[in-house]
Formats: sequence, C-alpha cells, structure tokens
Amino acid sequence: MSKKNILFISPVKYDALKQRHQGITIELAKRGYFVYYINPLCSNGFSCKINKNSTNLKIIDIKIPFKATSYPFLQNILVTIAFKLLKKKLHLNENKIILWIADPSWAKIAEYKWAKIIYDCCDLHGNFPNQISKIWQYYEQKIATVANLITISHPYLKEHFTLEQKKKSLLVPNATFFKKLQIPILNNEIINNNKIKLLSSGAHYEWVDIDWLKMLTTIDNVELHIAGTGRGKYFKELIAIKNVIFHGKLNSTKLFELMKDCQIGLIPFKDIELIKGVDPIKAYDYASAGLDIWAPDIEALHPNKMINFFIKDINDAKMSIKTFKRREKKLSNIIVPSWSDRVEFLLQYLQ
Repeated sequence: MSKKNILFISPVKYDALKQRHQGITIELAKRGYFVYYINPLCSNGFSCKINKNSTNLKIIDIKIPFKATSYPFLQNILVTIAFKLLKKKLHLNENKIILWIADPSWAKIAEYKWAKIIYDCCDLHGNFPNQISKIWQYYEQKIATVANLITISHPYLKEHFTLEQKKKSLLVPNATFFKKLQIPILNNEIINNNKIKLLSSGAHYEWVDIDWLKMLTTIDNVELHIAGTGRGKYFKELIAIKNVIFHGKLNSTKLFELMKDCQIGLIPFKDIELIKGVDPIKAYDYASAGLDIWAPDIEALHPNKMINFFIKDINDAKMSIKTFKRREKKLSNIIVPSWSDRVEFLLQYLQ
C-alpha cells in the first residue's frame, strides 16, 4: 500500500447524520486517497465486513464480542482484536498507511508503527452522556502524545493539551456540505402575511435546550420544523406541539430543500461544558442556504460569525421576529467554507 491510503477511525456511522468525519473522508477520496472508513465497533459478534461506497472509499463494519469503553484494560484488548480482524480482512501494512483517528476509544491502535498518525479532535470527549471524563482523557492523551498532527475544530479543544501537543495542533474548523445560494430579498409584505418558518436540524439529544425551542413555538405566526433525530420525553413533547413539524432524518437533498423553504436556522444548545468546544456544522449549512441564524445567549457561541441573533428570552425572540427580513447583502459577505476548502488546506500536511 502507498502512503495515499488512509485508515479513518470514526466515532459515528457513515450513514448517520452527516458530520465532519464524512465531509473529510468524501473529499479525500475525491482527491485520489484510498480511504477505509471504520464505523464504531458493534458488539455481539466477531466479524469484519467491507461495504464499498465509491471507488476510493470503503465502509468497514467490525463486530466484537462486547464493548468496554469505560474499562481501558478491556477496551485495549477489544481494539487489538478488532485490529487483527481488520488487518486480516484488508491485508493491511500499517507502515504504509496513514492512521486518521477521531474516536479516542481506539487509542490502542495508535501504538502500531503507522506512516503517519493524525488525531482529529472535534469534541470535548468525556463530556457526552454516560462517559467518564478521566477515562476518555486517558484515551485522548495516549493518541495525542504519539500523533504527528492534531487537528482541532475549535480553539477551546486544545486547552487541555500539553505544550508539545499544542505545538503540533492545527485549527481546522467545520464547513458546509452545500453550495451557497444567492438569496433574493423577500418583500416584507410577503413575510408578514405568511408563517415564518424556523428550522432546527441535527441530533436533538441531551445537549439541546428543548425549553428554548418550546419558547419559540409560543410566538404568533411561527412554525417550527425539526429535522434529524431526537430522544427522550421532552423531545417527544416538543414534536407533539401543534405548530411543530417533525421531518425525521432527511438525506442531503431533502434537507437542503427544507432549508430553502425556511427563513431562520436554530442552534439550540444548552450552556454546558460540552458546548464550549463545539463548532456547529449546522451553522455553516444554514448560512449556505441564506437563513438567519439564531442561538440561545450562550457565551461560548458568541465568537461564531455565522450566528445573527442571540435570543435570551421570549422578548428577544418576539422583537427579532418583528424586525425580521432576509439579509441578502449581509449574508453575501459571509464566507461559508466547504469541506473541499478544508481538505485543500489539509493536503499540505499529508505529504
């Protein structure tokens, strides 16, 4: 194998909601890199299956007897087993392949002699539900110590790295999956005589402020659209509200069509530690479709250049609705980077 082969260890399934990991691997494959995209480990089995996505991109599913991310000793054994399955199936020679790792629980695999190791740090690992912070920091440090390059999606993510690790870190923010639209200015009379459509896309899990979304549904002449996934009692209550339309998980084409039909995109995050290191992809996608972008008044989100309004309470929301109009002139001056742009920037570090 040549050095143009990449083993990409992802924390999300390839066919899940499109995130940073799919964006990077798709663009690398377009540029001639042969990418093996490794889905998160599945339990209750012992197998390695290859699914071809394109000429240069293969999706790999690995089953192991059980998962043990909360127990490093067991997890290291399981990763060793998974790697042996992978190596046998793909006939890997790790000395001639780039390891691109975005799932810290695979830290054991970084001990092998790879052509190059890139650690892609795009979240505050250890702060997700049911994760033990110290254990995930152990995994991360193990990788960061041996990595040749650490890519980070948000400046806050390198705060817990050592000085040496900071020196080899590179800021590579997120991007959009869509091409930017040229949005016409809407006539105020048209806006005033129709419902204003708000859109919240993505995973609506524990880090989403459901109460903030519910507040927005109480405004007259507003329709809230939810696209993506969600879970829990409060999410079910939200999608049951009369002026809320739940679309479920949409493919890229349908999501973009929905974005074009809405006027305001929402970043409904809670003010929690996890959010301090988040660079929301949905903000780039909304901006590409010409939407105004609203978020709760959270300090961690203030530096985000894509967000137009920070909504603290119902009065803020009503005032913003009252003065709402499409901002074609302002949005046309915003640079909305694509994943192609990000990977072009990264190519010089892959040599």
